Amino acid sequence: MFVPRPHLCDVLQREQRRLQLLCAPAGYGKTALLREYFRDVGNVGRLVWLSLEGQSQVLPRLSSRLASELGLAPDIAPEALLTYLGSGDWVTGPALPNLIAFPCGGEPVREEAGPNNDDSRLCLVFDDLPTDMPADLNHWFDQLLMLQNAHLHILVTCRQRPDWNLPQLMLTGQLLELDARQLALRPDEFESLVSLLAPDTDSASRERLWHNTGGWCAGVRLLPASLLGQYLERELLSRLSEEQREVLFGLAHLSKASADLCEQLWEGQQGARVFRSLLDSQAFLMPIDHQPGWFCVLPAVAQALQDRLGGAPLNRLRLRACQLLSVLGHVDDAVEQALSADQPEVAANYMERLWLSWILSERHLNKVMDWRERIEPHLLQSSSRLIYLCAKALLFSGRLEEAETCLQRLGHFLPLPDPQRNRRLLANWQALHGTLCALRGNAEQARLHCQGALHDLTPQDWLSVLLCHCTLAREAMNRNELNEAQTLLDQSLELARRQGSREAEVLVNTDRVRLMMLQGRLSLAHSLLRTELNQLTASRSQPYPLLGRLMFLHGELLLQLGHTGEAEQVVQAGLLQVRDGCAPFVLSAYLLLSEIASRNRDAEKAHLLLHEAERRMQWGKIDNVCYQRSIALQKARIVNREQGGDRDRPVPAGVSMVPDYQDGLTPREVSVLKLLAEGMSVREVGSRLFISVNTVKTHAKNINVKLGACRRTQAINSAKAMGILA
Repeated sequence: MFVPRPHLCDVLQREQRRLQLLCAPAGYGKTALLREYFRDVGNVGRLVWLSLEGQSQVLPRLSSRLASELGLAPDIAPEALLTYLGSGDWVTGPALPNLIAFPCGGEPVREEAGPNNDDSRLCLVFDDLPTDMPADLNHWFDQLLMLQNAHLHILVTCRQRPDWNLPQLMLTGQLLELDARQLALRPDEFESLVSLLAPDTDSASRERLWHNTGGWCAGVRLLPASLLGQYLERELLSRLSEEQREVLFGLAHLSKASADLCEQLWEGQQGARVFRSLLDSQAFLMPIDHQPGWFCVLPAVAQALQDRLGGAPLNRLRLRACQLLSVLGHVDDAVEQALSADQPEVAANYMERLWLSWILSERHLNKVMDWRERIEPHLLQSSSRLIYLCAKALLFSGRLEEAETCLQRLGHFLPLPDPQRNRRLLANWQALHGTLCALRGNAEQARLHCQGALHDLTPQDWLSVLLCHCTLAREAMNRNELNEAQTLLDQSLELARRQGSREAEVLVNTDRVRLMMLQGRLSLAHSLLRTELNQLTASRSQPYPLLGRLMFLHGELLLQLGHTGEAEQVVQAGLLQVRDGCAPFVLSAYLLLSEIASRNRDAEKAHLLLHEAERRMQWGKIDNVCYQRSIALQKARIVNREQGGDRDRPVPAGVSMVPDYQDGLTPREVSVLKLLAEGMSVREVGSRLFISVNTVKTHAKNINVKLGACRRTQAINSAKAMGILA
């Protein structure tokens, strides 16, 4: 089964260089890409393709084979062959065979060059170059690459970077190199391949497969069939030395590794040297984003190799790695190794050393939630810092009842002997409790707790200050007090930047985008979103939930702008970023996809997506208040559209068509709706609530949009059906 890679073919066509090098582990589709490129490109010139199959080569044999393909005497000396290639004599010499097709699994089918072919251009393809080559052969290739002939182009696929003078080619702009990152399947290509292989694969299984393979084509094909172990034995392990295999089997159990770490883990065995040799051998060690020098084994490969090391040797390795990682500052990885070594006390001790801002990344949020399941409760309740960390994780995960219970345990540490520390502890408690009240819809209590906390929080508590500001800003947006929200978010953005927290800045900007949408500044919102998405996309190769959150918001904005197809693609790509994460913000993806399906007149699919959303929320143990209202609102929209109540009218500027877990009708909107349901006019409602007629009209418009209604009577009936009105 073949998945086209047109964007990579475009790169090969656009970035013409003396050497185009495709260097990646086995199974990344290097040969298939070149076949597609030469099959689809128009004028390639004369083409000679040598399939080396990774087998050892010597200079006389390779030179003879190349000469035969060029129509020369096979016994020509290698130096004479270089002279021929440098002179360009193939233009006036005998016609060379030109590749025209690649039958599946066979050698290229060739015929004489056609009349429209550019005979002055010669492409030499060395497919599957061996990893180890003798010095004279490497020297011959260096000479080949230095030939002064602009019409000579060389394409090489290999599993290990060849020992050639590549820096010189790079300096002169004569090298194009594609590695595993560029050759990995993109999300849309991954989806196409899975749909071809197993079209009935559910979304959760697709997300797991994407996470484990990272776009590795062979892994996508083999992992579900449990054939990966055999493939790795043949394509990787058989090529490694005994010491390389020993280190690789150990690395399969570590979340990350570096040359320095390996040097200490395998003392006396030159661990750093072996680690670097594994990198050179393309042993599926993938670089970790934003951590130079650190790598991890591709998850699918790690899983397939983990049974090669076990028992006491594995436990010793984990405990040693735990100690070293903590010293190197990788505390979360030390926690993971301690738990894997069945040392929960050690793990809890390391958790106390984590920076509280560390949890802002949803990947880390998932880690904490996993640790809570693996560490005894009394260990997690042993300090106020651990309780605060766990309470924050529970709160961000939408598990509100558990968060409240956790917060109550902070009372066991009160009062503290130091009055200032006592006030700080209470203020941090208020910050979290205020957010808890906001998520439950208790706006007044949320405001009182957050404002009270801000009086006693210190610069050291910047994360709690940020939390209070963002909570107050969201409540201000719910009240339509947009100027107040703007001020609070501006303060939050400055605080995040001064603390150097990129994650905090991105999270604040998600609220700023939503505020811009409410203000009707859709163009500015779109520009800010694009900037954030470009920065995160350019710097990430692994799935990243924070990027998924931005993609969901981008999908919502695109839907408001009427770009339904693009919105669906963006949201689907965002789901691949969050994988199996279950934070409440994931709900917005399913609400958006449901709305898109409903607009496309596919009510069955729209309802199924809501069912999947509810399942995912319940699977994540997320409290009902975080999702039930939003799902009910979307169900009402679908029913209303089925009954002809919504003719795809434009969405008013700045009004969110798909609310997130904090949205729904605000308390003021409920008050307005109740009075309208009693038969009052707009002017009478304004008089009763001491607000202007225009403000009442704005609230009424927002109510209609949120309930999927066109008229007041439809809004009232929908609200009664959902229990908003008695």
